[in-house]
Amino acid sequence: MEYIAFVVILSLLVGYVICKVYSLVSEVRRDKEYIDVYQDVYGQKEGSYEKVCAYVNNTKDASYRNKGLILKLCSELDNELDCSETLNELSIRDVFLGKKGHFNKELFIRNSDVYLCLYLAMAKARKKSAFTVLNSLCEKINQIPESVESVEYQLAKAIYNALTEKEDRGLQFLNDLLEGNYTQYFYDKKLIGLYKKFGAATLAYNGELIDDTYLADLNSFAATGIGVNYLKSLDIYDQYQPVKEDKE
Repeated sequence: MEYIAFVVILSLLVGYVICKVYSLVSEVRRDKEYIDVYQDVYGQKEGSYEKVCAYVNNTKDASYRNKGLILKLCSELDNELDCSETLNELSIRDVFLGKKGHFNKELFIRNSDVYLCLYLAMAKARKKSAFTVLNSLCEKINQIPESVESVEYQLAKAIYNALTEKEDRGLQFLNDLLEGNYTQYFYDKKLIGLYKKFGAATLAYNGELIDDTYLADLNSFAATGIGVNYLKSLDIYDQYQPVKEDKE
């Protein structure tokens, strides 16, 4: 009996390990497919719109599909195409829902890179004077009340206010972000440096970046694919000299 019990337990453990390995392999594959599309769209490579459309059509995972829809939206703005269908399909909230359909903080942190795409999409909408798109993105971001206590949400709101010249144009939070006054919020620690660069760029767009300390950050930001896109969408790219950061 003890031998049988041992075999059963061992079989269950082996089955669990196999499932975990399969899950990890599938996740890596999905990440690679998404990154390939991401890089093509940000690089505005030929055929990138067709590639992102195919990605969205062939992706069943709700989180990755909605990430793809944001990239598709960026590409449509670049090419001055109708965005209404993409906006109707887009559900930012679905990116952060767990298996039981509830907001998942861990999943929020894991997928927080989606906000980088949102910040860029908002800037591109401003560049094209597509304020209906900009307002729609803001509405979708506000449909995630659990995210209000995150840096990601607060930065999105500040960028929206800056681009639409509403409230304080986001100045309070943007300055707090650069000064490190954001400990009351949760956020993806791996991306906080990039968030600060978005914040500095948005302050520069507003003509409110008075501290030259952040000049090096913006020069390095201008050397990245997403930084080039964001700064050009704000019409301030020519003010900076792209400098790649040294990798230790």
